[in-house]
Amino acid sequence: MTALTAKPARTASLRRIAVTALIVLAMIALALLVRSFTGASDYRTPAWAIQIHLATVIPALPLGAWLLWRPVKGDAAHRIGGRVWALLMIVTAIDSFWIRTITGGIGPIHLFSVLTLVQLPRAIWFARNGQIDRHLKTMRGVYFGLLAAGFFAMAPGRTLWALLFG
Repeated sequence: MTALTAKPARTASLRRIAVTALIVLAMIALALLVRSFTGASDYRTPAWAIQIHLATVIPALPLGAWLLWRPVKGDAAHRIGGRVWALLMIVTAIDSFWIRTITGGIGPIHLFSVLTLVQLPRAIWFARNGQIDRHLKTMRGVYFGLLAAGFFAMAPGRTLWALLFG
C-alpha cells in the first residue's frame, strides 16, 4: 500500500467516526428534548430484566475478549464461541429495553442496543461471505460498544451502580 492509497482510506474512516459521533450526539439531544416534554415516569424496572441482563453480559465480556484476541480464528471453537457470544449479545440488547431506571423511558445508552441489533447480523453476513476483515472490525465495534455501555451503566444513579455500591 502506498502513501497515496492510505490517505483516502484513513479519511473515509475518520469521516465515518465523525458521522457516528454526530448521530450519537443528535440522539442524546433528542432524548433530552423528549424527556423535557414528557416529564417523570412511574415505570419500575422489573427484577427479571436486571437478572437476565447480568446473566448475559457477565459471560459475554470474557468470551468476547477471548474470541477477538485469540490467535486462531475460524476454527470450530471460534465458530461455536462466536455463536454463543452473538446469542448472549442479542438477548442482552433486547432485554436492555426493559431497563429504564433513570429516565423511565428509553435513554441514550439504549443506542448501544440498537447498534448491536444492527451490527451483529452484518458481522455474521460478512463472515459467511468471506469478508473477514469487515467481520473482525464490526465484531470489535460491537465488543467495544459492550464495554462502553458497561462503563455508562456504572454511572451514579444507574441500577448497576446501586447494586454494586448501595
